[in-house]
Amino acid sequence: MSKFSRRAGVVGTALMTMALVVAGCSSPDDEKSESTGFEPITIAHEFGSTTIDSEPKVVVTMLGNWTDALVALDVPIRAEYVTEGYSGENNKFEWTPAHESEIVPFFGVDSIGVPQLAAFEPDLILAGYLGSEDEYKRLSQVAPVIPVMQKDAVMDSWQDVTLTAGKIFGKQEKAQSLVDGVEKDIADFKAAHPNSQGKTFSFGQLTNEGQIGLVADENDPSAKLMTQMGFVLDPKIKEVAQGQSRVLVSAERTDLLDSDLLVLWPLGGDPAAFDALPGWANRTAVKSGATVFLDNNNASALGTPTVYSVPYSLDLIATAAEKIPA
Repeated sequence: MSKFSRRAGVVGTALMTMALVVAGCSSPDDEKSESTGFEPITIAHEFGSTTIDSEPKVVVTMLGNWTDALVALDVPIRAEYVTEGYSGENNKFEWTPAHESEIVPFFGVDSIGVPQLAAFEPDLILAGYLGSEDEYKRLSQVAPVIPVMQKDAVMDSWQDVTLTAGKIFGKQEKAQSLVDGVEKDIADFKAAHPNSQGKTFSFGQLTNEGQIGLVADENDPSAKLMTQMGFVLDPKIKEVAQGQSRVLVSAERTDLLDSDLLVLWPLGGDPAAFDALPGWANRTAVKSGATVFLDNNNASALGTPTVYSVPYSLDLIATAAEKIPA
Protein backbone atom coordinates (compact mmCIF):
# COMPACT_ATOMS: atom_id res chain seq x y z
CA MET A 1 0.00 0.00 0.00
CA SER A 2 1.23 3.48 -0.84
CA LYS A 3 3.09 4.90 2.17
CA PHE A 4 1.97 1.86 4.15
CA SER A 5 5.13 1.72 6.26
CA ARG A 6 5.61 1.77 10.00
CA ARG A 7 7.06 5.28 10.35
CA ALA A 8 4.55 6.66 7.85
CA GLY A 9 1.77 5.00 9.79
CA VAL A 10 2.95 6.67 12.93
CA VAL A 11 2.58 10.13 11.43
CA GLY A 12 -0.67 9.35 9.69
CA THR A 13 0.56 8.66 6.15
CA ALA A 14 -0.10 4.94 6.36
CA LEU A 15 -3.70 4.42 7.18
CA MET A 16 -3.91 6.76 10.12
CA THR A 17 -1.61 4.77 11.94
CA MET A 18 -0.59 3.35 13.08
CA ALA A 19 1.61 2.29 25.02
CA LEU A 20 -0.64 1.87 27.40
CA VAL A 21 1.09 1.81 30.79
CA VAL A 22 3.19 4.86 31.59
CA ALA A 23 6.68 3.66 30.72
CA GLY A 24 8.69 3.27 33.86
CA CYS A 25 9.69 6.71 34.98
CA SER A 26 11.84 6.76 38.09
CA SER A 27 14.40 8.89 39.81
CA PRO A 28 17.84 7.24 39.94
CA ASP A 29 18.61 9.03 43.20
CA ASP A 30 17.00 11.21 45.82
CA GLU A 31 19.29 14.18 45.43
CA LYS A 32 17.83 17.18 43.59
CA SER A 33 19.82 19.76 41.72
CA GLU A 34 20.63 22.60 44.11
CA SER A 35 20.22 25.24 41.40
CA THR A 36 16.91 24.23 39.81
CA GLY A 37 15.29 21.73 42.13
CA PHE A 38 15.10 19.31 39.18
CA GLU A 39 15.27 15.68 40.17
CA PRO A 40 16.90 13.48 37.52
CA ILE A 41 14.44 11.12 35.88
CA THR A 42 14.89 7.91 33.92
CA ILE A 43 12.47 6.99 31.14
CA ALA A 44 12.32 3.32 30.15
CA HIS A 45 11.79 2.70 26.44
CA GLU A 46 12.12 0.15 23.65
CA PHE A 47 15.91 0.51 23.45
CA GLY A 48 16.59 0.52 27.19
CA SER A 49 16.30 3.78 29.09
CA THR A 50 17.24 7.44 28.92
CA THR A 51 18.21 9.51 31.96
CA ILE A 52 17.52 13.22 31.98
CA ASP A 53 20.00 14.71 34.46
CA SER A 54 19.00 18.36 34.31
CA GLU A 55 15.86 20.33 33.59
CA PRO A 56 15.35 20.50 29.80
CA LYS A 57 15.26 24.08 28.56
CA VAL A 58 15.50 23.49 24.81
CA VAL A 59 13.24 20.76 23.45
CA VAL A 60 12.82 19.29 19.97
CA THR A 61 9.79 17.15 19.09
CA MET A 62 9.41 14.69 16.22
CA LEU A 63 5.82 13.51 16.64
CA GLY A 64 2.53 15.29 17.15
CA ASN A 65 1.59 13.53 20.39
CA TRP A 66 4.67 14.95 22.12
CA THR A 67 4.16 18.37 20.53
CA ASP A 68 0.55 18.60 21.68
CA ALA A 69 1.40 17.40 25.19
CA LEU A 70 4.03 20.11 25.58
CA VAL A 71 1.74 22.80 24.17
CA ALA A 72 -1.01 21.73 26.58
CA LEU A 73 1.46 21.88 29.48
CA ASP A 74 2.81 25.29 28.44
CA VAL A 75 6.29 23.90 27.81
CA PRO A 76 8.22 25.83 25.11
CA ILE A 77 9.30 23.92 21.99
CA ARG A 78 12.40 25.00 20.09
CA ALA A 79 11.71 23.00 16.92
CA GLU A 80 9.16 20.53 15.58
CA TYR A 81 10.00 18.00 12.89
CA VAL A 82 6.85 17.35 10.85
CA THR A 83 6.17 15.03 7.92
CA GLU A 84 5.91 17.06 4.75
CA GLY A 85 2.44 16.94 3.22
CA TYR A 86 0.79 15.12 6.14
CA SER A 87 0.99 17.63 8.95
CA GLY A 88 -1.94 19.89 8.30
CA GLU A 89 -2.32 23.01 6.20
CA ASN A 90 0.96 24.94 6.18
CA ASN A 91 2.36 22.19 8.44
CA LYS A 92 0.03 23.14 11.29
CA PHE A 93 -2.71 20.84 12.56
CA GLU A 94 -5.99 22.66 13.14
CA TRP A 95 -6.49 20.98 16.54
CA THR A 96 -3.17 22.21 17.95
CA PRO A 97 -3.31 25.70 19.51
CA ALA A 98 -1.01 28.35 18.07
CA HIS A 99 2.42 28.35 19.68
CA GLU A 100 5.97 29.43 18.97
CA SER A 101 8.40 26.92 17.45
CA GLU A 102 10.45 26.38 14.35
CA ILE A 103 8.80 23.97 11.90
CA VAL A 104 11.17 21.58 10.11
CA PRO A 105 9.54 19.46 7.36
CA PHE A 106 11.18 16.06 6.88
CA PHE A 107 10.63 12.75 5.13
CA GLY A 108 11.61 10.22 7.78
CA VAL A 109 14.08 10.02 10.62
CA ASP A 110 16.93 8.92 8.39
CA SER A 111 16.66 12.26 6.55
CA ILE A 112 17.52 14.20 9.72
CA GLY A 113 21.13 15.29 9.72
CA VAL A 114 22.97 15.36 13.03
CA PRO A 115 24.53 18.80 12.35
CA GLN A 116 21.10 20.28 11.55
CA LEU A 117 19.62 18.82 14.71
CA ALA A 118 22.58 19.90 16.81
CA ALA A 119 22.18 23.48 15.57
CA PHE A 120 19.06 23.77 17.72
CA GLU A 121 21.21 22.95 20.78
CA PRO A 122 18.49 20.75 22.32
CA ASP A 123 18.58 19.46 25.87
CA LEU A 124 15.99 16.81 25.02
CA ILE A 125 14.65 15.17 21.86
CA LEU A 126 11.13 13.71 22.09
CA ALA A 127 11.11 11.45 19.08
CA GLY A 128 8.64 8.56 19.22
CA TYR A 129 9.10 5.91 16.54
CA LEU A 130 12.65 5.76 15.17
CA GLY A 131 12.69 2.43 13.36
CA SER A 132 15.96 1.11 14.72
CA GLU A 133 18.35 1.33 17.63
CA ASP A 134 20.97 2.68 15.24
CA GLU A 135 18.80 5.74 14.60
CA TYR A 136 18.29 6.12 18.33
CA LYS A 137 22.06 6.05 18.92
CA ARG A 138 22.68 8.46 16.03
CA LEU A 139 20.30 11.09 17.38
CA SER A 140 21.52 10.51 20.93
CA GLN A 141 24.85 11.99 19.87
CA VAL A 142 23.09 15.35 20.07
CA ALA A 143 21.00 15.09 23.26
CA PRO A 144 19.00 12.59 25.34
CA VAL A 145 16.34 10.97 23.15
CA ILE A 146 12.98 9.46 24.10
CA PRO A 147 11.87 6.96 21.42
CA VAL A 148 8.75 4.78 21.73
CA MET A 149 8.43 3.90 25.40
CA GLN A 150 6.16 0.88 25.06
CA LYS A 151 8.05 -2.15 23.79
CA ASP A 152 6.77 -3.82 20.60
CA ALA A 153 4.70 -0.76 19.66
CA VAL A 154 4.94 1.87 16.94
CA MET A 155 3.46 4.59 19.12
CA ASP A 156 2.78 5.35 22.75
CA SER A 157 -0.72 6.23 23.84
CA TRP A 158 -1.58 9.91 24.15
CA GLN A 159 -2.18 9.28 27.86
CA ASP A 160 1.33 7.91 28.39
CA VAL A 161 2.92 10.73 26.42
CA THR A 162 1.00 13.42 28.29
CA LEU A 163 1.67 11.93 31.73
CA THR A 164 5.34 11.33 30.96
CA ALA A 165 5.72 14.91 29.75
CA GLY A 166 4.17 15.98 33.04
CA LYS A 167 6.77 13.96 34.96
CA ILE A 168 9.68 15.33 32.96
CA PHE A 169 8.66 18.96 33.30
CA GLY A 170 7.29 18.84 36.84
CA LYS A 171 3.67 19.32 35.81
CA GLN A 172 2.18 16.02 36.93
CA GLU A 173 -1.05 17.45 38.29
CA LYS A 174 -1.79 19.43 35.16
CA ALA A 175 -0.97 16.42 32.98
CA GLN A 176 -3.31 14.20 34.97
CA SER A 177 -6.04 16.83 34.72
CA LEU A 178 -5.61 16.97 30.94
CA VAL A 179 -5.87 13.19 30.64
CA ASP A 180 -8.90 13.06 32.90
CA GLY A 181 -10.62 15.75 30.86
CA VAL A 182 -10.13 14.00 27.54
CA GLU A 183 -11.14 10.62 28.96
CA LYS A 184 -14.35 12.30 30.16
CA ASP A 185 -14.88 13.54 26.60
CA ILE A 186 -14.64 9.92 25.41
CA ALA A 187 -17.10 8.78 28.07
CA ASP A 188 -19.50 11.56 27.07
CA PHE A 189 -19.23 10.49 23.42
CA LYS A 190 -20.17 6.93 24.33
CA ALA A 191 -23.13 8.08 26.39
CA ALA A 192 -24.33 10.35 23.59
CA HIS A 193 -24.11 7.62 20.93
CA PRO A 194 -25.59 4.45 22.42
CA ASN A 195 -26.38 2.99 18.99
CA SER A 196 -22.68 2.97 18.13
CA GLN A 197 -21.60 0.90 21.12
CA GLY A 198 -20.39 -2.54 20.08
CA LYS A 199 -20.85 -1.75 16.38
CA THR A 200 -18.20 -2.73 13.84
CA PHE A 201 -15.90 -0.34 12.03
CA SER A 202 -13.43 -0.50 9.16
CA PHE A 203 -10.59 1.98 8.96
CA GLY A 204 -8.94 2.19 5.58
CA GLN A 205 -7.27 3.95 2.67
CA LEU A 206 -7.94 3.88 -1.03
CA THR A 207 -4.56 4.09 -2.71
CA ASN A 208 -3.81 5.86 -5.95
CA GLU A 209 -3.40 2.39 -7.47
CA GLY A 210 -6.97 1.46 -6.56
CA GLN A 211 -6.14 -0.90 -3.71
CA ILE A 212 -7.68 -0.82 -0.25
CA GLY A 213 -5.49 -0.71 2.85
CA LEU A 214 -7.08 -1.63 6.16
CA VAL A 215 -6.12 -1.49 9.82
CA ALA A 216 -6.32 -5.07 11.09
CA ASP A 217 -5.07 -4.85 14.67
CA GLU A 218 -6.83 -3.39 17.71
CA ASN A 219 -3.43 -2.25 18.98
CA ASP A 220 -2.96 0.09 16.04
CA PRO A 221 -3.21 3.62 17.49
CA SER A 222 -6.17 4.53 15.29
CA ALA A 223 -8.03 1.31 16.02
CA LYS A 224 -7.32 1.67 19.73
CA LEU A 225 -8.94 5.09 19.72
CA MET A 226 -11.98 3.78 17.85
CA THR A 227 -12.24 0.96 20.37
CA GLN A 228 -12.14 3.47 23.21
CA MET A 229 -15.13 5.15 21.57
CA GLY A 230 -17.01 1.87 21.86
CA PHE A 231 -16.61 0.47 18.35
CA VAL A 232 -15.29 -3.00 17.45
CA LEU A 233 -12.83 -3.72 14.66
CA ASP A 234 -14.64 -5.76 12.01
CA PRO A 235 -13.61 -9.41 12.60
CA LYS A 236 -13.65 -10.11 8.84
CA ILE A 237 -10.61 -7.87 8.44
CA LYS A 238 -8.65 -9.68 11.14
CA GLU A 239 -9.40 -13.01 9.45
CA VAL A 240 -8.02 -11.79 6.13
CA ALA A 241 -4.98 -10.15 7.74
CA GLN A 242 -3.85 -13.39 9.43
CA GLY A 243 -1.88 -11.65 12.13
CA GLN A 244 -0.74 -8.61 10.16
CA SER A 245 -1.39 -5.22 11.73
CA ARG A 246 -2.49 -3.82 8.37
CA VAL A 247 -3.56 -5.50 5.19
CA LEU A 248 -3.69 -4.47 1.53
CA VAL A 249 -6.47 -5.96 -0.63
CA SER A 250 -7.83 -5.48 -4.13
CA ALA A 251 -10.65 -3.07 -4.94
CA GLU A 252 -13.01 -6.03 -5.35
CA ARG A 253 -12.87 -6.79 -1.62
CA THR A 254 -15.47 -4.23 -0.62
CA ASP A 255 -17.04 -6.96 1.50
CA LEU A 256 -14.38 -5.93 4.02
CA LEU A 257 -16.00 -2.51 4.06
CA ASP A 258 -19.41 -3.83 5.05
CA SER A 259 -19.11 -2.53 8.61
CA ASP A 260 -21.51 -0.39 10.62
CA LEU A 261 -19.09 2.54 10.44
CA LEU A 262 -16.50 3.39 7.80
CA VAL A 263 -13.57 5.74 8.34
CA LEU A 264 -11.80 6.13 5.01
CA TRP A 265 -8.96 8.10 3.51
CA PRO A 266 -8.77 8.44 -0.29
CA LEU A 267 -5.11 9.16 -0.97
CA GLY A 268 -6.08 10.82 -4.24
CA GLY A 269 -8.11 13.27 -2.20
CA ASP A 270 -11.55 12.67 -3.73
CA PRO A 271 -14.09 10.59 -1.76
CA ALA A 272 -15.99 10.04 -5.00
CA ALA A 273 -13.24 7.57 -5.94
CA PHE A 274 -14.97 5.03 -3.69
CA ASP A 275 -18.08 5.15 -5.91
CA ALA A 276 -16.22 3.15 -8.56
CA LEU A 277 -15.55 0.22 -6.23
CA PRO A 278 -17.66 -2.89 -6.95
CA GLY A 279 -20.60 -3.13 -4.57
CA TRP A 280 -19.78 0.15 -2.86
CA ALA A 281 -23.36 1.49 -2.92
CA ASN A 282 -24.61 -1.64 -1.13
CA ARG A 283 -22.27 -1.41 1.85
CA THR A 284 -24.05 -1.08 5.21
CA ALA A 285 -22.45 2.22 6.26
CA VAL A 286 -22.85 3.71 2.80
CA LYS A 287 -26.58 3.08 2.87
CA SER A 288 -26.98 4.48 6.38
CA GLY A 289 -24.62 7.40 5.82
CA ALA A 290 -22.29 6.31 8.64
CA THR A 291 -19.14 7.17 6.70
CA VAL A 292 -16.28 9.53 7.50
CA PHE A 293 -13.82 10.67 4.83
CA LEU A 294 -10.41 11.90 5.92
CA ASP A 295 -7.76 13.82 4.02
CA ASN A 296 -4.04 14.52 4.32
CA ASN A 297 -4.65 17.41 6.69
CA ASN A 298 -6.75 15.63 9.29
CA ALA A 299 -5.96 11.89 9.02
CA SER A 300 -3.35 12.18 11.74
CA ALA A 301 -6.02 13.19 14.24
CA LEU A 302 -6.92 9.50 14.45
CA GLY A 303 -3.63 8.04 13.29
CA THR A 304 -1.53 9.87 15.87
CA PRO A 305 -3.91 10.48 18.78
CA THR A 306 -2.92 13.38 21.02
CA VAL A 307 -4.37 15.22 23.98
CA TYR A 308 -5.78 17.72 21.46
CA SER A 309 -6.60 15.49 18.50
CA VAL A 310 -8.76 13.03 20.44
CA PRO A 311 -11.54 15.58 21.14
CA TYR A 312 -11.24 16.69 17.51
CA SER A 313 -11.61 13.05 16.41
CA LEU A 314 -14.70 12.59 18.56
CA ASP A 315 -16.33 15.49 16.75
CA LEU A 316 -15.16 14.07 13.43
CA ILE A 317 -16.82 10.70 14.10
CA ALA A 318 -19.94 12.02 15.86
CA THR A 319 -22.05 12.86 12.80
CA ALA A 320 -21.53 9.43 11.27
CA ALA A 321 -22.09 7.70 14.61
CA GLU A 322 -25.48 9.37 14.90
CA LYS A 323 -26.55 7.66 11.67
CA ILE A 324 -25.89 4.13 12.88
CA PRO A 325 -29.27 2.45 13.34
CA ALA A 326 -30.14 0.75 16.60
